[in-house]
Amino acid sequence: MTADAEAVAHDRLSLLFAVRRSRRYHLHRQQFFARLNFLAGFLAALAGSATMASVLLASEWAAWLAAGTAIVGAIELAGQTTTRAGLHGDLAREFTVLERDMELGGEDIDQQELRTFRARRLDIEMKEPPPYYVLNVICHNEEVLAGGYPRDHVVPVRWWQRVFASLVDLRPHLLEKSAPTS
Repeated sequence: MTADAEAVAHDRLSLLFAVRRSRRYHLHRQQFFARLNFLAGFLAALAGSATMASVLLASEWAAWLAAGTAIVGAIELAGQTTTRAGLHGDLAREFTVLERDMELGGEDIDQQELRTFRARRLDIEMKEPPPYYVLNVICHNEEVLAGGYPRDHVVPVRWWQRVFASLVDLRPHLLEKSAPTS
């Protein structure tokens, strides 16, 4: 194998790793918003039922339960959980299609094919909302473990960063990038 062919093979593996990590990321986001949507619907139904019972029984709790129902509905509307879950599901599918095409291309691709795959990745990334860095590192770690890479490529993530990774980036500067993947 020539030096150029080895470089292309290495770059292909790096790109494949990044595509798989991105797919994982968007599946995590899709699941998060689906769970949030379910929770909001459950709370709205629960509060709505309690509100109706309170109104029918003329309870003083009626106003509080009605306010709770309105708040849950507003959070759901403002959060657009259904729309966001759909977006991340679509992005995960696009990354899956790209991965499939890379696998079909095989290991012996040339520089032009590699450029085409990179351009397709960039096309998908243009549709992405800004990523959460901590969640991205978690997905990196999952792909390292799933791909059988050396464990020294795993970046330590603190438990509290992991808990809130789908909501907010908590102190992402504490994470040390140890793996040379894109």
